[in-house]
Amino acid sequence: MLLLKKPVLIILLTIAGVILGFVFLLKSCLAKYDERYCKTPALVFEKEKKIVVFSIVQFEKTTSYSQKGGMTSKSVNTQYYIQNNDGETAELLGTKKIKGHREIKNFPVEILGSIGNSAWVFIGEPMAFNPFTLDKIADIKILEEKNNQLAGKFPEERKFYNFNTDDNSISFTAKDGSKWKLNTESLIATPSSYQKKSSSIQDRATEIEQEIKAVQVELDSLYQQKMIRPSQDYTAKKISYATYQQLNKQYYQERDILYDVRDSLYKIRNDWSKNIRKTEEIERNIENLQRSNSSFSQIKANQDTIASQWFGIYSQEEIDKLHDRVSSQAIYDETERRNFLAGNYSISKNEEAIINKSSLKNVSTVDFLAGGFLLNKQTAHPIALTSTQSYLIVHKDQVGKEGKILITNITKAGKVLWTYNTNLTEWNDWIILNDYLFIFGVNNKNLSSNEPNLLECINLTKGTAAKYDYFTQKKVE
Repeated sequence: MLLLKKPVLIILLTIAGVILGFVFLLKSCLAKYDERYCKTPALVFEKEKKIVVFSIVQFEKTTSYSQKGGMTSKSVNTQYYIQNNDGETAELLGTKKIKGHREIKNFPVEILGSIGNSAWVFIGEPMAFNPFTLDKIADIKILEEKNNQLAGKFPEERKFYNFNTDDNSISFTAKDGSKWKLNTESLIATPSSYQKKSSSIQDRATEIEQEIKAVQVELDSLYQQKMIRPSQDYTAKKISYATYQQLNKQYYQERDILYDVRDSLYKIRNDWSKNIRKTEEIERNIENLQRSNSSFSQIKANQDTIASQWFGIYSQEEIDKLHDRVSSQAIYDETERRNFLAGNYSISKNEEAIINKSSLKNVSTVDFLAGGFLLNKQTAHPIALTSTQSYLIVHKDQVGKEGKILITNITKAGKVLWTYNTNLTEWNDWIILNDYLFIFGVNNKNLSSNEPNLLECINLTKGTAAKYDYFTQKKVE
């Protein structure tokens, strides 16, 4: 009996080993189709000289796949995490699972914004986290505990929430249709008219219009009191010719004073109108830059002004065709090698900034393929580093889709401090904080999405970078 049991045991162990090996082999085959990436935009925080990059990470675990005609179809189990990385070394500091795809009824999953030392996201509901510890600060349950009057009334759909960057509040419509504004620091909600606040420049423009109308009322009253009425009274012989002349003289004197006031208000109104147009243009540019996946041509501009100085990135042919009015613009020809130019500008009688083209000089011996000044996403203006009195110029190493984006740090005097190759053909997102530039992009061709797997933390003082791969969850050496 014992002799029979030993072969049976061996057979059972062999079968178990085969099954276990098959399971490991299957898992290995499935794992190669897993995907993990960062969902941009991300956020960067600094506290006590510690910089962290906070991001939402999407992990797609493959549960099955099939291949047909060179195409691979797969089923995945999607999980959403938050994580933070060291902003200087790119090292992974921590990660925390938040929700699975099936737990989320409403999409998108995205970053809302940052307030102080809190990161606000929408993952099936509005939530906030401490970016340094990843501790949860807010979700609907916590918000309801803070606002008993809204128990059961916080919506779970993204479209009913509006993150206000001007005062870092969240306006939202409750489930019953009432309007509220959430203080993102105290987490207290108060009733709100939910109207977009007008800017101070628009408020001032309204005041100017009211002042102009008031002057016009005074002019009409003056005309009636000291022009029409004296004329009628003189015709009716109620006043003497001397009195009539005196009133006429007073009328013209007071009218001229009011004309001066009115003309001054007209000028102020015109100036404010220009400012409103410029402000609205800047706001549109900033809004466009906040979107992820901007093309290379959208992340840069080709001219900037500081004080009375003008700086530009142009080829000679482009300069010859360039309008002399200062404006924010990007040149799209990817085949041009451009020079770094410096000169000055002046203000015309129409109060427009006009480039003095005769003053322009090529201040560098280096030229840049498809070059332009890298824009600051928060201001829509070129990034000018005050510590080194320099610009960041983005350019390509070759024409075409395979051209990699390079960054050159160049002083206003034209001295190149360093050049760094990002080895990315496009950027999904970029953030600047102090002396660091954070770039997110895709360098893994096996990913089926266009979401970034790579984080580059560039030290702008040294021109060096630390990298982290969200896909492999490892620092890139």
